[in-house]
Amino acid sequence: MDGSEQFSHVNWSASAAQLFQECPRRFFYRYQQTESTGDYSEYTPSPGAYLGTVVHESLAGQVARWARGKNIHLQTATDYAKDELERYVEVNAETIADWIDHTDEETFDSDSFTRSLVRTARNHIRQFFRVIWPHFGDHRYIAHETRQTFDVAEEPVTVQPDLCTRSPEGDFVVTDWKTGAFDRFSNPTIQMQAYALYAHEAYEPELSRIRVRLAHTGSGEFDRMVPTTEDIRRVRDQITNDRAFWASQGDVESYETDPTIQKCNQCSYLHRCIDGQAVVGGDPESN
Repeated sequence: MDGSEQFSHVNWSASAAQLFQECPRRFFYRYQQTESTGDYSEYTPSPGAYLGTVVHESLAGQVARWARGKNIHLQTATDYAKDELERYVEVNAETIADWIDHTDEETFDSDSFTRSLVRTARNHIRQFFRVIWPHFGDHRYIAHETRQTFDVAEEPVTVQPDLCTRSPEGDFVVTDWKTGAFDRFSNPTIQMQAYALYAHEAYEPELSRIRVRLAHTGSGEFDRMVPTTEDIRRVRDQITNDRAFWASQGDVESYETDPTIQKCNQCSYLHRCIDGQAVVGGDPESN
């Protein structure tokens, strides 16, 4: 496999683009396709990332009930999150303990750690039910958690919005649940722009009738965006530029590292990254 083929399989997505911006080397390890099998590299999500995934999955199950005209259940959602988080810690206890050892001098207690994760997940789910969900009571369901692929300048783009609805005013609303902290001063993210592009391409030709919202399950607050032609141009340009680089660069040296202790000490690919090991104080190992 030559360099031009190494990452040709990677569709552009906001998550891939954000990972590429955060640390190109981690992007390389995450999406590297082996020459012998074509499989992706093994990836173990960090506790924070997995908690976010579980919260999303539990909420998706309830939205599916709503789409079928059924009531949603707080207890069912929290029970699902509890079961999944307990299983995750049990399976990955040794890996999590290694990550924790880099930042905490206390001995890792898997039971206590699990209870903390479950408690955090419950808080997010309760906030969703009590504060966020009432905003959708009069919306018309369109789709949720549906992976969609479309082309931008012949480059494949993948999106998977958490929920798409029509408001009573007829606006097309794309909403994404966020378990991360709310930043009221942040600019529209590349993910919001990607969702706006998707809505514009697939559903709504009038940009003024598109609403993109990030609903923060920790605080119950929303980031809101009405896309402009500049937003659409910007995300189209990034898609083209990112895909051009990924398709033309397949060697690890082309994907530079950006090591910091906070970022590297929970990276699933630390054992492969000499620069990351140096930052966190480990013994560098060869790839």
